[in-house]
Amino acid sequence: MSVFVEGVGAISPVGPNAEQTWAALCDGQEAARAVMPQAMADRAYYCCPVSPKFLSEAARYPRLRRSGTISLLGTAASLDALTDASLKQGKELGGRIAVVFAICSGGVNYTRRFYDEIARVGANSASPLLFPETVFNAAASHVAALLGVDGQSYTVVGDSSIGLSAIHFGCQLLEMQPELEHCLVVGTEETDWLLADAFASWKMAERESRFEVYGKKSGTVFGEGSAAVVLGRNGAIKIANSHPGQSFFSIHEAGEVALKLFPKIAGSEPVDFVVASANGTFADEAEQRVFSTAFPAAPVYCPKPAIGENLGASALFQTVCAVLALRHQKLPGTLQAGLKLSSVNRETRTIDASRGFVSSIGFNQQVNGLVLGHPK
Repeated sequence: MSVFVEGVGAISPVGPNAEQTWAALCDGQEAARAVMPQAMADRAYYCCPVSPKFLSEAARYPRLRRSGTISLLGTAASLDALTDASLKQGKELGGRIAVVFAICSGGVNYTRRFYDEIARVGANSASPLLFPETVFNAAASHVAALLGVDGQSYTVVGDSSIGLSAIHFGCQLLEMQPELEHCLVVGTEETDWLLADAFASWKMAERESRFEVYGKKSGTVFGEGSAAVVLGRNGAIKIANSHPGQSFFSIHEAGEVALKLFPKIAGSEPVDFVVASANGTFADEAEQRVFSTAFPAAPVYCPKPAIGENLGASALFQTVCAVLALRHQKLPGTLQAGLKLSSVNRETRTIDASRGFVSSIGFNQQVNGLVLGHPK
């Protein structure tokens, strides 16, 4: 059975929806940086926040009045994707659609808030602190409730590659359940100072406001955002191949695993462009090795220097970029690109593309890839 992308949505530091974000990226815009609040001592980190005005529509829903930013972001991207797919939320849609929510560390934000409530008002305050599954599933349940989805709601937890695993799972749901017409796959990330400090201890985050990809390996800058795709049995963009993901067990092994997995996922047909996960860490070195060998002629676009590393949302955001590149036959220029990969696309240009590859090398030892096909 063939699965297609019926619609895409996003909210980012540079735009309230997918199309406006895409226009900003093609225009070479870079998200504004801000210092994360609540830092300890002198350990301050920059991030790329989403403007509160971009969240105003989602914040109007009574269901979300006590939710965290992560649920607002996921809702905004989901509604954008449904609009792009010409679907309207409601009871009729709720019985025909499943929700798969990709998340990395968002549950930590809810847990921190509940700890704070207990410290301020005591243990009698309402808190699912003892039930962590409700914390991780909070954002998915919010989106599912707004869509009227009763049972087909799932949360998958992983690293920055988890979005591609979620897409693979969504494809499997459609294949196994003929009565299911659509699957909404959404990923979200909310910036948090504690998260940045943890990554800095692993030498994967910097206290600078910018970072370079495929150059000097230093660290990354985190960003907020959310991205979503609606999968179905009709559409112009086809999921040509997806994969559940493969583990690696050391940083040095990441390149070897990617070198075996990416060409296998891409198949025998040529890849016309790559949307990569480069973020200023070891992922860059692993990717540049594979791209130089397996896809030497394909231009590579890296969105993270413009909007930050948005973890749970990043692979889905890359997928949205790949879909829009095929739809508009245009590829943005990569900001802050170093000299270690000659195929990096450095200026926005038109392309003649029918196959795009999305690569993802995650922080927590997962590699994954996705192929999208579009007839010229």
